Amino acid sequence: MLAPTLQEFFIYNTWAHDKVLASAEPLTDAQLDRKFEMGVGSIRATLFHLWGAERVWLDRWIDPSKAKFPQPEPAISIRELRDRLHAVAAERTDFLPKTDVDRTITYKNMRGETATFVVRDLLLHVCNHSTHHRAQAINMLRQVGAELPKPAADYIFMRVEKPDPTTKFDLRTLRDYFKFSDWARVRVHAAAESFSDAQLDQPFEMGVGTLRKTLSHIRDAEQWWLDNWTQGPARLFPPPDEKASVNELGTQFNETAEKRNGYITKLTDADLNRVVKGTPRPNVVREFPLGVTLLQLCNHSTHHRAQALNMIRRLGGQPPACDYLQSLKP
Repeated sequence: MLAPTLQEFFIYNTWAHDKVLASAEPLTDAQLDRKFEMGVGSIRATLFHLWGAERVWLDRWIDPSKAKFPQPEPAISIRELRDRLHAVAAERTDFLPKTDVDRTITYKNMRGETATFVVRDLLLHVCNHSTHHRAQAINMLRQVGAELPKPAADYIFMRVEKPDPTTKFDLRTLRDYFKFSDWARVRVHAAAESFSDAQLDQPFEMGVGTLRKTLSHIRDAEQWWLDNWTQGPARLFPPPDEKASVNELGTQFNETAEKRNGYITKLTDADLNRVVKGTPRPNVVREFPLGVTLLQLCNHSTHHRAQALNMIRRLGGQPPACDYLQSLKP
């Protein structure tokens, strides 16, 4: 049986794909194929990679022996990519209720290596992978002057645009996602620790502008949501800390994560329907089920980590692998 959180994540995945594709469709071939030092190199190639990954993973779940990653199609149109993404989403929606998501499958990855994972872990990986690469695509879209999704492509904005009080969540998936998010954050902080203040504060046209502010923003989101869960809408979303060191941010994050994990440990699935209020900006009050905010927080971290990883690479560092499946390896 497909976990409710995963079902919701796939709904969001299709919605967010459509938002990004709508921004890309009016672009010229030169804009779609402009080279970038991020993702898989261009807007078109990144969007093709999103579809190719979703296609090959579904094929692996159906029959691992026949699954192969699609060969590049350098001239594929955005409209064709949208049609293919919708088609694979429809096929997946039909297939998943009929399969045992707690079974394991063994397959060959793109490097020819043999890997074995539980299907439910692979489902979470696919959604997280898409969030990571959409963040890269959005940064590329911004740099070619495209009209970006409004107000944004974050998961929570889907539920602003399309409120659904019947949406269900499960703690097992959310706890797995937080465990991964904490693991990935430690790796990113470790990769950033050796940078000078000048490097941490070097401006970039992505994220919240610098590596330091991006890492601060990820931590601030954790604390802000924790405050909303436990205290109510007591404060506005804070500006990023422009002075904290990576070590200080790591210590602060560890303290927040410990409190957050303690809070989540006491929850039941029924608690995930409780309404949470937050005030991100003056005179703006948002209300969401607790489950929506938990999924948003993990997905938000993945989005901004993708930006941080690109900054680390452009600063001359070695960005660590932060795929969900990487976190499951011994």
